[in-house]
Amino acid sequence: MMRTFITILSIVAASESFCQSTNISTFLYDNRKKADHLYAMRAYRNALPIYHRMVEKKQSTLYAKERIADCYVKLNDLPSAEKAYELLIKEQDVSAESKYKYAQVLCTSNRYDDAIDALNSIDKKKVDSLLIERQINFLKNVKKHMKDEDLFTLEQAKALNSPHSDYAATFFKNEVVFASTRDNDLFIKRKSVSSSSKEEVLSHLYVASNSGSGNYGVVSFFKKDELKTTLHDGPVSFYQGGQKAAITSNNFNGQKQVVGSTKTTQVKLFLADVGAQGGFRNVVPFPFNSEDYSVGHAAFTRNGKRIYFAANFPIGFGGSDIYYSDLIENEWTNLVNAGPAVNTAGDELYPFLINDTTFYFATNGHGGYGGLDIYTSKLKQGKFSVTRNLGYPINSSYDDFSLATDSIGRVGFISSNRLYGMGSDDIYSFVANYIFLEGYTRNLDSLYQIIPDATIVLKDEQGRVIDSVRSDEVGKFQLKLPFDKNLTLNALKKGYTCLNDIGISTIGQPFGIDSLLIPLEKQRIIVAKGRIFSNETETVLPNATLLLKDLDGNTVDTVTLGNNGEYMFRVVPDHKYRIEATKKGFISNGFDLNTKNITKKELLNDIVIEEEYLEKTVTYFDYDKYVVKAEWKKDLNKILRTLRKYPETTLHIGAHADARGTKKYNQGLSERRAEATRDYFVANGIDKNRITAVGFGEELILNRCSDGVICPEEEHSKNRRAEMKVQRKP
Repeated sequence: MMRTFITILSIVAASESFCQSTNISTFLYDNRKKADHLYAMRAYRNALPIYHRMVEKKQSTLYAKERIADCYVKLNDLPSAEKAYELLIKEQDVSAESKYKYAQVLCTSNRYDDAIDALNSIDKKKVDSLLIERQINFLKNVKKHMKDEDLFTLEQAKALNSPHSDYAATFFKNEVVFASTRDNDLFIKRKSVSSSSKEEVLSHLYVASNSGSGNYGVVSFFKKDELKTTLHDGPVSFYQGGQKAAITSNNFNGQKQVVGSTKTTQVKLFLADVGAQGGFRNVVPFPFNSEDYSVGHAAFTRNGKRIYFAANFPIGFGGSDIYYSDLIENEWTNLVNAGPAVNTAGDELYPFLINDTTFYFATNGHGGYGGLDIYTSKLKQGKFSVTRNLGYPINSSYDDFSLATDSIGRVGFISSNRLYGMGSDDIYSFVANYIFLEGYTRNLDSLYQIIPDATIVLKDEQGRVIDSVRSDEVGKFQLKLPFDKNLTLNALKKGYTCLNDIGISTIGQPFGIDSLLIPLEKQRIIVAKGRIFSNETETVLPNATLLLKDLDGNTVDTVTLGNNGEYMFRVVPDHKYRIEATKKGFISNGFDLNTKNITKKELLNDIVIEEEYLEKTVTYFDYDKYVVKAEWKKDLNKILRTLRKYPETTLHIGAHADARGTKKYNQGLSERRAEATRDYFVANGIDKNRITAVGFGEELILNRCSDGVICPEEEHSKNRRAEMKVQRKP
């Protein structure tokens, strides 16, 4: 746990004879100098018993207890570390740093409440207060972070792991390349004094074929060719289609380990070409390497023109930070810190980039379950968005780091020293199941104003609702988006409206955690109103029922009209509605209403509904005539047959005239047309008491051809009509 840049990347290379000579060289030192020298050389197993002797002899007791606890952490013996910190924390004047480390160790045992107490006991003036605040806030909400555990399917890549440390797996063509401290050397055994096991050797690169679905070939050494250091090497990242690589390795000069002014071996980045059969050629050091600081963990944009890497330069925010550099005219220039959205006073390591937009890294500074956690951030217009923890099962209360995916970004690897693994660090494979969307609902007029408790609706391409959530007290919401779908989002809240559906496509998208702002506008009230009329009498209809429906057919409002036949609904802008009138004995009718871009406060729309009927026909008169024509006989006989079949029915005749001539003349003409039509039915045996005949003159024109409008004869003829309906008695 608590794997800092140095403990992960710059484990000092040493043979067994080196360990012995180190003890001899410090023979004349006092206990503290001996132990500190070994500690500085990362020989924690050798330093630990000396610090214990110091405690027994009461020599620098507080200092020795701090180093004992630290050694156990470095050696990944967390149960012993927890006991050591519990003793240490009882001492007076224990450092703020030790209290923070104790809290981190408590997290590995899932003792989150105790960890919060330990963090709260730290004097905020002596540490970075934001670091403490982030960790406390995360632990207080740890259950909320656990709820998204179905985002990934995670399993141990057993074929790649050994009883030793295996980590930093990455895809290379149809293979997997990773770093391991397994003992595969046949002759010279060069071992690491900083490892938790005496059996571990130095870190080297290994390769296995990858046929997909967790099927891997035999693990073997990865050809290094010109990179023939006897020190640690790995991890490696490939770029430009696997033609180039960046290797993290111990600081060396030929075969010799180099120690800078800090008296500590650092790590460097080396850039190389990759041969057709694998192996590194034309190896050159990265120009920002340092003898005094560590530089490693490279990640590249798709075109290979920008490199991201980790370094513990003193110019950063603290610990190890993520930096980037651009390749300009074949030279790496412009060293830039990735900034506070990514970097903290803690350690940020192992950057990884997908599609130049989705950024991953390991950190212990943003708050987490314990140790290093993997976070993600979105790159938009060159800037990093707010970071987010990937949650369980990607992260655990132990160190989780070194996320890498294939080019699609939906399957990949992480490394972790969590419980029940095969070795110190193990490689785990994962499959992403969703894209994670995190968003906020805000007031359009002031995006800083929170709108809580809004309902966010997610629909598929057919408009079907597939999920819905509510934004919390700060307007925040979270959704899991299925892959390879065209989706839409909208937000609903009483008194507010979302102006437009928001389209989201996950087709071909890698896994990621995206953010979205949904603006809601305070609803402007629009009144839709009008009256309901009878189609036959053109009189107002009382007691009709009006329905207001939304686009999906859901009834929004219902009203029963009074004697004046007037209706009124309140509707909101940028919505689609249907207003429909119903009344017993009448055929329902209505209209669609779209309030998009409507600026009026009132919308007036009358509705005409027609009485129900058993049979209906329409005949058309010649100009200024009212004679029933023989050619209508077929249509009129249909009415006759229905009247004879249903003797309880009635016949309603409504006759009309076009607008030519005076209104008075046209009224009389329409009445004569109604009477002539009635006479035809009476002559054919229908009791005249069953027939109502009404002339409407030119009052119910069907088109634009009203008084003063010049229309062709064809349009005028449509208004010279008689409408006949057979209806049941009310």
